[in-house]
Amino acid sequence: MNVFAKWMLHKKDRKQKIVAEKLGISRSTLHDILRKDQMPSLKLAYAIQDYTEGDITLYDWIDQRQQENKASTKVATKPNTKKINK
Repeated sequence: MNVFAKWMLHKKDRKQKIVAEKLGISRSTLHDILRKDQMPSLKLAYAIQDYTEGDITLYDWIDQRQQENKASTKVATKPNTKKINK
């Protein structure tokens, strides 16, 4: 769960439809961003920063992307194998 999704959960009066309208995006786009299926554009990341009054910053999205890249690198690395002598 990303930081914006956590922020939304703690703000119980935040409906996805209303938040999407205020950010100028569709509800489905907001849903994808909250589920981490989609990263916001730079413009949208700044809009989220303004909407959350700085609780969610542009750097939160960058940190999230870096953590995802590190995690995927670990999965993609080659396992250590022993050489078999014939």
